[in-house]
Amino acid sequence: MPSDRRPRVFVALLSATVFLLPVTVQRAAAGETAWERVPCVPGDLPTEALFETIQVVDDFSAEKTAWIALRTDQNAIATVERDTEEKHEGRATLRVDYEFVGKPDLEYIQITRPLDLPERGVSIGFWLKHDGRPFPIRMRVADASGETHQIDLFAATKPGWQFVAGDLTGQTHSWGGDRNHRLDYPCKFAGLCIDRTEKGFKSKGRFWIADVASIRARKTAATLQVETTGKRFGNLYAPGETVALRAQGKGEAIRWSVRDFWGAQFESGQGAATGVEFSFKLPRPGYFLCELALMDGTRVAELQEFRCAAIPEDAATARSNFFGVCTHFGQQNYPLDCLELMSRYGIDQFRDEICWRAVEAEKGKHVLPPYADAYTARADRLKMRPLIIYNYNNPHYDKDGFPNSSEAIEGFAKYAVELTRALKGRVNNFEVWNEWVGGCGMKNRPGDHSPAAYGHVLKATYAAVKKEFPDVTVVGIGGEYGPRCAQNVVDMIGTAGAGSMDAFSIHPYRYPRSPEESDLVGEVTSIADRAGAAGATKKVWITEIGYPTHRTSGGSEETAQAWHGVRTLVLLQSTGVVEKVYWYDLKDDGSNRAYNEHNFGLIRHQQFNCAPKPGVVAMSVFIRMTCATTFTGLKKQGDIYAATYRRADGSEVLVVWTTGEARAVKVTGKVNVAVDLMGAPMDTASGLKASVAPIYLTGEKLGLAGD
Repeated sequence: MPSDRRPRVFVALLSATVFLLPVTVQRAAAGETAWERVPCVPGDLPTEALFETIQVVDDFSAEKTAWIALRTDQNAIATVERDTEEKHEGRATLRVDYEFVGKPDLEYIQITRPLDLPERGVSIGFWLKHDGRPFPIRMRVADASGETHQIDLFAATKPGWQFVAGDLTGQTHSWGGDRNHRLDYPCKFAGLCIDRTEKGFKSKGRFWIADVASIRARKTAATLQVETTGKRFGNLYAPGETVALRAQGKGEAIRWSVRDFWGAQFESGQGAATGVEFSFKLPRPGYFLCELALMDGTRVAELQEFRCAAIPEDAATARSNFFGVCTHFGQQNYPLDCLELMSRYGIDQFRDEICWRAVEAEKGKHVLPPYADAYTARADRLKMRPLIIYNYNNPHYDKDGFPNSSEAIEGFAKYAVELTRALKGRVNNFEVWNEWVGGCGMKNRPGDHSPAAYGHVLKATYAAVKKEFPDVTVVGIGGEYGPRCAQNVVDMIGTAGAGSMDAFSIHPYRYPRSPEESDLVGEVTSIADRAGAAGATKKVWITEIGYPTHRTSGGSEETAQAWHGVRTLVLLQSTGVVEKVYWYDLKDDGSNRAYNEHNFGLIRHQQFNCAPKPGVVAMSVFIRMTCATTFTGLKKQGDIYAATYRRADGSEVLVVWTTGEARAVKVTGKVNVAVDLMGAPMDTASGLKASVAPIYLTGEKLGLAGD
């Protein structure tokens, strides 16, 4: 987080003690402290540390450059020129001057020069200087068959020089050639593409590249091991508890430091790599990061992060009717202990699935799968409120494709009825399908997945379920999204009938743009208005929205995920039409830091003990501060936002933030308590400051001065 946007909070100095340990780990004897291995999150090393240079292929020392800027109907205006004034390490760089003119369809910069990529594992890296705009940066590669592959690059959004590189062994998007979606070597570099941040974007600017090299991923062996006492799932503590850690690895030394969400370091130390032991206290609510660096001389050879959160005990009793999370218990990808972890954060609503093919494995027989019985029963014991999706195909119908025939539609509706029956008393909310038009979960499956075709499925399913179970809530539309969302919703209503849903769901993703910049409120209210004009309900459930924290183009910093998350919730409440929001998703679905789908979570993958990201703490604070309140309004003064919630006793909660630079704000009324995004008390003696990270004020007759 930039220092000029960092709210000032009181930071207590914490005590820590350092001890040297032998390399071997001994079993604790009677009366001794029991140490347990705790999996930590691999730290994000600088991009240049992830790759090794094979050969510098262009340092721009030659007076004539081989680089060109492509000029097609899809390209932004761009020119390239060797620049001897702006330098990185060499004598010159390549300057690219550009202009986006707001083309209605595609518009991107593409620069290229001849470069060979002879074998698997070889890629291209370079140094980039720009103004910090979050432009998606991608690399294109042409393989031996003529298929073009596009790869998102590791890139930061900070201004100044930074190393940018692409891993060609990861996820790619491809077209043309033999269309086998594999890189067939030898390959050729086909260019760098710098995309606009949004459709219709207009801007002029320039950036520089330097020291272009052929590279390969650096091979490293993880040796740093971390242990703790009193290990708990999710690294979740209460304020005031002490965390004890010890670590060892193959290197020269281990450096460690502890900091809070705001980046304030309050403890640090160093010891021999043969073993170091230390402890620190969590004096207030919030998110904390202990970073352990295994050193090889002055180089960081390995980085591990012990992430933890301190949550007040009363967080588990707070409940929100508005907020929930998406989970994947139905895909058997979540430890069941995640349910207790969610409850501890105050999250009691979640969206999941129990697929048709699993329930009707034998045609005509409907059985609740054991895994589904297990997670819904456990959720019921915790008094949680699931939203279950009726979804996807069944091999007994329509060639395992989209249910289009009358037999398949009847079969799908019957499955929905029998699943609802099996879950009676445990689940009251259901959603018909997930992203029908987009084809989610149905890759390469046959059938019609047009909006009109969905309407037939929705109509039959809603009628069948409501006939048997009139008190359950059936959500229609199935999370429609994209530029045609509003029209697709209208078309779905056209064949389903306006009365074939109790609410309807959409997935208005906008990452990495902020909810304000991307006009989230305008988009959602417009879709609701279109649905209402078509005769349907205007009750909207946002059953997916989120900000992934991957390192490649389109990713968000974890701090931004936290503050964008809370701001998104408040703005959606301000629409007056959104009843519920299910954040996508609770847990990272993998560990590939370059792949967005592995990084949506508010907590890390179970491989890393489901350690928290700051986002889950921010959401827990939102639940705790707004539970048992009524949203009464949102006001805006320039780029400062203030949302008001009223409690049953007449007191109020005011949520304040700005989309601009952090600055002082004046609040009217009586402020009794002020807490920051992480739930920690704020010192208000010197006034209040609004930043991109929302703050919460409680008191009487609260508002912004000047309203």
